[in-house]
Amino acid sequence: MIRPKTPKPSKADETDAYELATLRDNDTCQRCRRGCGPSNRDHRKNRSQGGHTIVSNLQILGGTGTTGCHGYITQHPAEGMAEGWTVPSFAIPAEWPARRWIRTEHGVLRLGWVLYDDAGGITEITEADRLVRMGLVQDMTEAAF
Repeated sequence: MIRPKTPKPSKADETDAYELATLRDNDTCQRCRRGCGPSNRDHRKNRSQGGHTIVSNLQILGGTGTTGCHGYITQHPAEGMAEGWTVPSFAIPAEWPARRWIRTEHGVLRLGWVLYDDAGGITEITEADRLVRMGLVQDMTEAAF
């Protein structure tokens, strides 16, 4: 399905998006949460594929396009796609699940699946919802474990 083009954000909107994503991710690599390199605000859907600088399309990764977790994802695109670190050209970033660290109500960190929004928030989703959204199953009945 061909989707309508969305207008490119203004420079001020891009600046705001970078700041909101940095705050949402606590300026910490969302793949490893360790010191894998300098923080880098990465586009999940590449700009060359129509990805804009909007909050739902950004994540903090450590390293550069060739080093750290950012480099790892660049060098392993299939794994990056499966884990939601990258978004396919046909998908909308706000609708493509991402795997990230989530803090529980008791302060414990765990990996979970989320959707990013353009206000800087996240919504946790189930494994079954992730499978449907990524096109790995047709509906929730197939995704039932």
